[in-house]
Amino acid sequence: MKTIFWTALDLAWSDGSMSKKGALIIEKLHDAMGLKSSLREEIEDSFARMVLEERTERGEGTGDVELKSWVDGIISDLESEELESQIMCLGSKAVKKGLSKEKWIFGINFTEEFNQSNTFAEGVWMENDSNIEFEEYLSILQPLENELNFK
Repeated sequence: MKTIFWTALDLAWSDGSMSKKGALIIEKLHDAMGLKSSLREEIEDSFARMVLEERTERGEGTGDVELKSWVDGIISDLESEELESQIMCLGSKAVKKGLSKEKWIFGINFTEEFNQSNTFAEGVWMENDSNIEFEEYLSILQPLENELNFK
């Protein structure tokens, strides 16, 4: 599952190596997300097995430039006042379009990384009677929106 933290690792290791700057950016993202250490460890182990073990080339960690730009955008999204409303809207919209068990699990796991799984669940259960619709979602939510087939 390609989640936010997985994508950050993918960018950091894009040329086969992670620079010291890349590692610091990953730490900054980890802190901003409030990612639980156990979940981070699980994601990193899976990434190492599925991606890094297959790589033979080693670069100089040049992925940190793109990583910094991307992480800055994600952190901005995490601080957005619209984040929770948009997550609830996606949950509610998913139910109306027919939410499968697989998509439910994806949504919960995806939003768990940045401590918003309860918000997604509230949207699915339509606990918050909000009828707000969004033309465009924050970039942090694009993978979720795509997985729920709204695009």
